[in-house]
Amino acid sequence: MKPYQTAKVEGERLAKQYANLETVSQIDIFNGLESYYSVLGQDKNQKPVAVLIEKSSNNIYVYQLENGTSQEKAEAVVREKGTTEIDKITFGRYAEKPVWEIKSRGDYYLVDFESGALVEKEKQ
Repeated sequence: MKPYQTAKVEGERLAKQYANLETVSQIDIFNGLESYYSVLGQDKNQKPVAVLIEKSSNNIYVYQLENGTSQEKAEAVVREKGTTEIDKITFGRYAEKPVWEIKSRGDYYLVDFESGALVEKEKQ
């Protein structure tokens, strides 16, 4: 299996085993200050959740998506900054806080999940 496929399988397995994730809708790898498996889906109560699994330590963080900034709102924050094309959106952690990472062409925007504020913009 290719490394990315292996990571997706491992991320889903850990999220289901330790975070009571029932269904998975998206799996990615978030590479910030630390690397995480980023798994979005629904828990056993059919509530939307994000599960982040730190690759180096296997620490697991679970976030109820209805309690923070939605993916759509994070995208709107970035569009307000003049971005027209969104390539990818990934849930992650940056500086100990949950964030939405939005990739637009060569730029990466980080939007704070809790406040909805733009945290950082990186050019690649």
